[in-house]
Amino acid sequence: MALASTTSGGGTPPGSGPGGGGRGGRPLERRVKKVIVPEVTGLLYRDAIIVLQQAGLPPPLARYTEAYADDSSVVEQYPIRGQLVDNTTQVSVSIAKSSWMAFLPQVFQVSVNNENQFLHEFMWVFQQLHEHIDQVLTRMPWLFRPQETDPAFLPWLASWIALGLEADWPVEQQRKWLRCAPALYSIRGTKKALESLLEMYTGLRPRLIENEWPFEPMRVGVSSEIGVTSVILPAISMANCFVVELPVQADTLNDDQLIRIHRVIQAEKPAHTMYFLTFSNQARLEEEDHGLVIGEAFVEGESDVDWSEQP
Repeated sequence: MALASTTSGGGTPPGSGPGGGGRGGRPLERRVKKVIVPEVTGLLYRDAIIVLQQAGLPPPLARYTEAYADDSSVVEQYPIRGQLVDNTTQVSVSIAKSSWMAFLPQVFQVSVNNENQFLHEFMWVFQQLHEHIDQVLTRMPWLFRPQETDPAFLPWLASWIALGLEADWPVEQQRKWLRCAPALYSIRGTKKALESLLEMYTGLRPRLIENEWPFEPMRVGVSSEIGVTSVILPAISMANCFVVELPVQADTLNDDQLIRIHRVIQAEKPAHTMYFLTFSNQARLEEEDHGLVIGEAFVEGESDVDWSEQP
């Protein structure tokens, strides 16, 4: 049989196959163990890849040959069925194909004396490369389906819609939100969209209270008591503010989770609005130290000197 010298990787995505790149660019180590080589002769090449991977072996080394068999079927394998090999062993398979030599003029055909044998072998190289590219293009629509694409392509798809996938998310969660996220763009900037995104990133259903602020405007002697409920804050329009309440205790979240929550709110809220983040166990605000409180950190007639008019 005439065998080609080029190889095929079985369509394994970059970085996801055996020996693929790991953290820091270092190859992933694979524990070596003994496995039994399964029978793949007679199977289609794509089915042979699945059978070998289920047996714990890497994708096979493919070689094209002319044979009286169905197109793309395996007609020969080595090691043969039943042999005990390391799980790092790459099985060589011969695949039945019609050679491109059949489309050349008769003078270039292989004769009884094996004339033009070099050209025959040389053509296998280009035919195998061409068909590998054709397989990649055939699988192209599959790459854009969040529920079917390889996990390595999920962050790439997410970058198309400005969705940040967190490293600690399970693959199924990434697929789910990548499929649902485009629908949120039609309602971006609304209460529903922000609630959905916060639930996606935190796993908690938040409560958004619009036109609400935890502090009342300070009017000394009318709606506030000096040193008790008086907090110095910038001017706030109640029409442009809201409160986000998460049904979780604040001390159960670490710094990374808090940063993630604030990042999502800042990215998704309308630009002209202000927000206040609170939690289910938030203490009464008037009992906490928020900003500059008259009578405690500020004493009238002592620390209220206007230094701008001093010489």
